[in-house]
Amino acid sequence: MISVIVPVYNTEQYVGRCIESVLDSVYEKFELILINDGSTDLSLLICNRYSEKDRRVKVINQKHMGVSAARNIGIKESQGEWIVFVDSDDRISSDFLGIVARKDFEKNDLILCDFDSHAEYRKKYIATVHSLGPYHYKSADRAELIRHLLDMRQLVKGGNTSLCSPCAKAYRKSVIDQYTIQFPEDIVICEDRIFNMEYLVRIRSCIYIQKPVYHVSKRPDSAMHTFHTDFLQNDIKYQIQLVSILRRENLLPLTEREYCSSVLSNMADVLIRGIFHPHSGRTYEENVRLCEQMQENSNYQNAMRYAGRTGRLPRKILLFFYKVKCYKLVDRLCRVSRLILNL
Repeated sequence: MISVIVPVYNTEQYVGRCIESVLDSVYEKFELILINDGSTDLSLLICNRYSEKDRRVKVINQKHMGVSAARNIGIKESQGEWIVFVDSDDRISSDFLGIVARKDFEKNDLILCDFDSHAEYRKKYIATVHSLGPYHYKSADRAELIRHLLDMRQLVKGGNTSLCSPCAKAYRKSVIDQYTIQFPEDIVICEDRIFNMEYLVRIRSCIYIQKPVYHVSKRPDSAMHTFHTDFLQNDIKYQIQLVSILRRENLLPLTEREYCSSVLSNMADVLIRGIFHPHSGRTYEENVRLCEQMQENSNYQNAMRYAGRTGRLPRKILLFFYKVKCYKLVDRLCRVSRLILNL
């Protein structure tokens, strides 16, 4: 059986469509666990209506504790051999669960598929479908998988998967239970990367099927497009946990360049979305003090050695002026970045 876990928080416009996509699955041996995370809209009512119609739908209601806590409760309550995560504003294809349940994939600990985020990708997939995978990875390939996670690169040319996200993939429940792998509840940004990192270092085998099975809905109010007051403190916690895993598994020497590049990407994100953001309400002087705090952080200091050697030119320029403490120009560059990225 497959356990489909869906955290739900104030997505009344989308959650019904999400649930329908799961219930429309050709493969029918699944349970759908909806964790209502303290929604203040009609999300809970919608979830309950589906649970009344279909015995495979289970609703768990809790006070607002965040997506990590919701997913962790879903894992605890799940009964399936495989666990699939779906966000409540997204949809899965009707054949996704059937792919997960295929007999010839059952010896793997992780199944990866592609996101279907735009029509152009689907067109490209259909045109090349006969030449695609599946691609197999063993425990000996874990350093390479971690590099792809850190650098956010595709596993194969033309792919559209993500090792950072918990979506468009299936996890073996026994691995999660054996190693007590959870989403960190004290981190609200990049918490899924920590979960995937902990999982990747435990698996014996992984298979990647280059097929679009997961459709992401673009929302202007999504977590990736909103201002976060404590972005810097959150990222500091994330970096501590990330480097701790890499050192524990003796992977840091093998992934140092990619690790530093990932730190630099987060630093740029902190500057753009967490410090020099018009919604922060802080004064310029207060923003400068946060930048000085960044300058003193050892993880950030070590990563800055690679600032001119990795990443795209805009990031290099932004971090150069951050390094020389030209914060007024950093502020202006962040404004331009937000306009370009529509943040």
